[in-house]
Parts: sequence; structure tokens; C-alpha cells
Amino acid sequence: MPVELSRKKCTTDAADLEREAARIRDAYARRTTGSCAGLYSFFNRGNLFLLQERERRVLSVLERAGWSSLQAVRILDVGCGAGFWIRDLIRWGADPRHITGVDLLEQRVEEARCLSPEGVTIHCRNAAALEFPDESFDLIIQSTVFTSILNRDVQQRLAREMVRVLRPNGLILWYDFHMNNPRNPDVRGVTAREIHRLFGDCTIELSRITLAPPVTRMLAPLSWFACQLLSAVPWLCTHYLGTIRKSARYE
Repeated sequence: MPVELSRKKCTTDAADLEREAARIRDAYARRTTGSCAGLYSFFNRGNLFLLQERERRVLSVLERAGWSSLQAVRILDVGCGAGFWIRDLIRWGADPRHITGVDLLEQRVEEARCLSPEGVTIHCRNAAALEFPDESFDLIIQSTVFTSILNRDVQQRLAREMVRVLRPNGLILWYDFHMNNPRNPDVRGVTAREIHRLFGDCTIELSRITLAPPVTRMLAPLSWFACQLLSAVPWLCTHYLGTIRKSARYE
């Protein structure tokens, strides 16, 4: 009887993973055909402000955490998409041979492989079922992945996998929004309380970041300085930027 129950649970988990993966694939397929591509262009001043602010804040967080050099750091980008973070990491000094990306969407994986330099490893894979040994990576990047997962059990499984493959002195870098987007039912904000629930045995530090994108896109063409002032007001910011470390329980 215990063996049968174990098999049933395993089958259910696999089915849940595949259902959620299929939903995400469908959501991104519909999004790709939409008219929002221009919002994410470097020539969109609102998007440029958001990207530059995030880069400054991320580098500051990494430096405060003791990561002033990425040259020897082994990095995993969970939900790497077209490889935007991968290319940033290389600009910041990471060795391409030490970077691995994982994404669910084949089209994005192919784009990331095309745009990334030689040496980077990119897999088309569900990050909630990673095929890496325990304690494989020093730094794991999570950027707007958890908000794309609506199934809380799948979120929890992804969190466990990330902690499993993180080295004892490693760092998870979290960047994701904490409030719902009323225009996009395919995503759901992840609050600070939920982050602490997902990584309950870890040490977590979070700060607010990213002035609400609709406000930024409207204001940035008129006043860059106004965007800088408003982005310093926490309740106007839609995302959390944070670090997650293993506690002594895992060491």
C-alpha cells in the first residue's frame, strides 16, 4: 500500500507540473502575438529607466552581499527567457562557461542560445524539476518567474529545487512583482509573506523597487528626474528585489 500511494503522489505531481507548464506556454503564446513588444524596447524611455534603475540596485545588492566579482561564480538563471539577464551577467564579469539558463519555452531558449556567447549552457526544461546535482550553483537568478506560476504547489516545488541546487554559502537573487496586474490574469503578484512561506527555512532580505511601469512610461519622456524622485517612494514601487540564503538547517 505505501508503494502505491507514493506512485500515485508522484503521478499527480507530474500531472500538476505539466498542466501548469501548458498554461504558461499558452499564456506566453498569446502574449507574443500582442502589441506590447514596444513597451520593452531600449528606445522606450520608460523601459530604459526601469532597466537602468534595476541594474544599479542589483549590482549594489550583490556588492553588499559580498559578490564584488562574478568571475568564478557558477550561476543558474531560472526562467532565463531570451537571455537578457545572462548577457547582463557577462557584462558584469561572469564567465560564460559558468552560466546555465533554464526556460520552459522552446522559442525563447532558441533565441537565448542565438544571442548568448559561446560557453553558456541553456536548457529547455521545467525549472520545478531540475536535473542538476545538489549544491551545484553559487548564484541563482529568479526574475518574474514565480508570478507567472499560478499553482502554489508548483511554486513551492520550484522554491525547493532552487534551494536544493544552491551551495551552502550561495545566494538566490529575487526580482518579482508583489501586486496583481489587473490587465493580465495570467500572472499573480507574490507578497513578502508568500516569499517567506516559499523559502521558510532561509534568510531573506527584501526591498521595494521599480516605480509602477504605467507611471514610468508616461512620466519618463517628460522628466527623468521626476521618475527618480518617485521611485524612492516604496508604496509606488511594484516589485521586490531581494536575497535568499540557506539557513544553518541546510548546511
